Amino acid sequence: MGRGKKIIDTSLVVDEAVALIEECGVGEFSTRRLASRLGISAMTLYNYYENRGAIMKEALDRSLSLLWAGLPAEVDAWRDKGGSYLGAYRVFADHLLAFAIARPLLCRFILTEGAGGDWMAKDGYIEDIFGSKSTGSESRPETMRRDIYLFELLAFALALKVIGGGETPERFGELVGEGYELLIARHEKPLGQSST
Repeated sequence: MGRGKKIIDTSLVVDEAVALIEECGVGEFSTRRLASRLGISAMTLYNYYENRGAIMKEALDRSLSLLWAGLPAEVDAWRDKGGSYLGAYRVFADHLLAFAIARPLLCRFILTEGAGGDWMAKDGYIEDIFGSKSTGSESRPETMRRDIYLFELLAFALALKVIGGGETPERFGELVGEGYELLIARHEKPLGQSST
């Protein structure tokens, strides 16, 4: 195994870590397996990363960028057709389902490894997509913020159920639609009215 090899570009390590997680799942991920795929020794990895957790953090960041890919255009298309501001959360749920079906192990990694932190708000990216920053998300009523959070949790849990085979994509759509109506739609306001 290439003892003297050096890593020229650490993004190759991250790309390979994501590929390994996508192929085998996070439970089968190891620095030895990653190093073997890269043709280097595991110790060489530690010249560039403090520990396995540092690699996983970068893999999570890269995985999130894969999840977000295309979402801004989908939200823009929704709004161009007259879709509501808060309806972007339903667009996100549909996007999450498509990602979960296409890349189940990577989606499971994002939803389980990322659950410990507030990755939805990472660098304000999600607020940028949904337009929350420009509409003053900080000034949203507490009940609205709570209901959006509950809707996100519902979508995450249902995506994991679809990945695990415990729920169908069709049922995901039904339940997310119901969750949207109960949690978020009540905050949508007709012109000239305030939300609850």
